[in-house]
Amino acid sequence: MSDRRERIVRAYLSAMEKGDLNGVLQCFAADGKVISPVYGEEPVRPFYEKLFADTISASVDLHSLYVSPTQPERLIAHFAYRWSRHGQPDVDTDLIDLFEFDPQSDRIGRLRIVFAPLPGSGA
Repeated sequence: MSDRRERIVRAYLSAMEKGDLNGVLQCFAADGKVISPVYGEEPVRPFYEKLFADTISASVDLHSLYVSPTQPERLIAHFAYRWSRHGQPDVDTDLIDLFEFDPQSDRIGRLRIVFAPLPGSGA
């Protein structure tokens, strides 16, 4: 696994957990996109501005990082995610994020967030 790409994923997860917009933006290519089950597909900046405005608190507990054996520009992070947000029920689940790195910038070009409810959660 690319050590640089792994460091970027870890830096992204840390910045996302802290609500650090500048830290998140530094992990993405200038034209980066996010695809989310909550907010749909958006460019990085407006996506995280919305997410952070909705967020009271968030926590991330990384379980695993995987790299595709045939596509080294793709990494997957599996983590526990706890999210408190304004006017909505808290979210306590596992997430799987698929990171696709931009070959020109070696930053995240596209992030796809996959909701994976915990067993027995009824979701």
